Amino acid sequence: MAKPQPQKTDNKSTIILVLVALVVVMIAATAVNTWLLLDTRTAAHAALHGNMPEQERVREPVFVKVDPFTVNLRSDQFGPRLLYAGMTLEVQDGSSKDTLMSNMPQVRSRLLVLLSGLDAERISTADGKTALAETIRTRLSEPYANSTAEIEIFDVLFTEFIVQ
Repeated sequence: MAKPQPQKTDNKSTIILVLVALVVVMIAATAVNTWLLLDTRTAAHAALHGNMPEQERVREPVFVKVDPFTVNLRSDQFGPRLLYAGMTLEVQDGSSKDTLMSNMPQVRSRLLVLLSGLDAERISTADGKTALAETIRTRLSEPYANSTAEIEIFDVLFTEFIVQ
């Protein structure tokens, strides 16, 4: 009895199928690349002519430096405590900076009143500093006596912070 011979696959048809698949993949890759490049050019063109959507515009940081000061904290088991703090405020624009600079005595007074009764142990932790920064941001954003301008403070950055 003769054994059935396995059928040989045609090498030429396999090569043609592989080449066709490669051509399809190359065409797809070229199409995706072209679409991505055109999309990037559209965004670049919009940015060049100032037509960017609001959420894509990057705001330039405006900083107001508050000179360091020392304030008495609440006494604890270690006796009287002191806080030496310096900070920088990040505000929305130059007019907010001007308002804060022209009202710096009020800014410093608000800070001294706010900080004078704090507990040293609480503000020595990272969470305490974060909560304190949020409280300062809220308190200093309130209107000032000689200005009706709204001040938005984005962040309170402690540049010096020593509790003794």
